[in-house]
Amino acid sequence: MRSLTCLTLAALCVAFAAPPAAAQRATFPPEEFTARREKLMASLPAGSTVLMFAAPMPQPGIRFRQDNDFYYLTGNEDLSAVLYLDGARKESFLFLPKQPPRQIEVDGPNWLEDPGAATARGFAAIHPLPYLEEFLARRRNAGPQTLYVRLSERDEVDMSRGDKALHWGRKASSTWGAQPTEDAWRVEELRRRYPHFELRDVSPAIDALRVIKSAREIEVLRRNGQASAEGIRRAIALTKAGRFEYELEAEARYVFAKNGAEMDAYPAIVGSGPNVNTWHYNRNDRALQEGDLVVMDYGASFGYETMDITRTWPVSGRFDELQERAYRADLEAQKAIIAAMRPGATRAQTREICRKIFEKWGFGDQRPGSAGHFVGLSTHDVGDANEPFRPGMVIAVEPIIEIKEKRIHIRIEDTVLITEGEPEILSKGVPKEVDELLALIPKPGRSNQK
Repeated sequence: MRSLTCLTLAALCVAFAAPPAAAQRATFPPEEFTARREKLMASLPAGSTVLMFAAPMPQPGIRFRQDNDFYYLTGNEDLSAVLYLDGARKESFLFLPKQPPRQIEVDGPNWLEDPGAATARGFAAIHPLPYLEEFLARRRNAGPQTLYVRLSERDEVDMSRGDKALHWGRKASSTWGAQPTEDAWRVEELRRRYPHFELRDVSPAIDALRVIKSAREIEVLRRNGQASAEGIRRAIALTKAGRFEYELEAEARYVFAKNGAEMDAYPAIVGSGPNVNTWHYNRNDRALQEGDLVVMDYGASFGYETMDITRTWPVSGRFDELQERAYRADLEAQKAIIAAMRPGATRAQTREICRKIFEKWGFGDQRPGSAGHFVGLSTHDVGDANEPFRPGMVIAVEPIIEIKEKRIHIRIEDTVLITEGEPEILSKGVPKEVDELLALIPKPGRSNQK
């Protein structure tokens, strides 16, 4: 992926006001990344330094996406890049690979080729990558120092470092799956080459910054919510027995891309019939049938900000009695949870709200939902689930009612912004009220495609 072009704030305002046909990729001005680096340095002990590495080479055929933490602090999308933050001098240095002429011809130039890039992007200097060794060695004369690096897992577009740590824990239990990560290898190399550095984990400090979204991040998330909702809305309107699950996925992805999304936030979940009871089903290869429910869980990535939306609907355009009762119970619970998501409230409180509503509707045997996972650079983003809600948090809400023997799985999910007052539903563009939802589904002999 080539480096994103930085637009002026005025141009950004115009871009967001433009109709979908004139949509542009979501970007952030350089000042956004500079402010993040300054906040990070201010949050660490005085004089601390930080060393961050870009994402490794992707597998062939996989579109490159920069490491979340690295992009969050730099806005840079180059492989092998390194960031050095000097807390004592309050300066940032970026190290980039030197490109041979042929690579520049094929891939385009990186910021090294632009003499004004460092100043424009808030860095003290942008150096060729080989200079990093000498740069670090020069700091040896200062004696023992604290160096903040990432000792935790890096996160991915669809899972935070916490979720990924669980994944690696399971993988390590296999005799054949315990290979060290590239990050772990780097840490050991740093300890070996630079024993004068005391290494500490920078992840908690970055997580604390990422969990509260800036005004610009919120604008990008709103745009993502609108486009992602539009995509799922289109899929609902094109539902018909005989169509395949992957066709609904394709219809939504078309809308995402048309509106400027770089990629999916996570593999699309489009389950019908027996597949609805597999929560993260993503083969999406079954033909829809009359009497089926469809569960679609899908979102896009805009400017590295993700979105998470789920809707459940009947292929026929009609719920049966049990399906409708379960749907209305789940919807009431979801709406009540969202209404309770005010500053100072907790997830435990929202879970109790859900429990009472499920019991009222006769679903007391279901596990009550609550305000769920954080959303941001990862769909399941970083953050402490036990922390009370604060303005600027973005959280997905998805209570679930499931009756497996009846092939019923009701999941209604929206991504919600915590504000000083009433929560803002970022994904509100796709209907969830029963009558509005069913009205989107084509009836026999009629198409809702526009």
